Amino acid sequence: MNLTLKQARKIRDKSQKEMAKILDVNIQTYRKLEKKPDMATIAQAKQISKFLDVPYDEIFFAI
Repeated sequence: MNLTLKQARKIRDKSQKEMAKILDVNIQTYRKLEKKPDMATIAQAKQISKFLDVPYDEIFFAI
């Protein structure tokens, strides 16, 4: 199942603020990642994947 970053976050009932905190970025930066997930580094993608318990290829490489 391919998900957008926003969909994956909402399924896990996490806020943008929580996501920004685990990535150690400000909330505006996280919001940009939701709009353009291809801007995420591999490390960030793996952190998000682990935190949301969703394989990162289902979020970041969705077609």
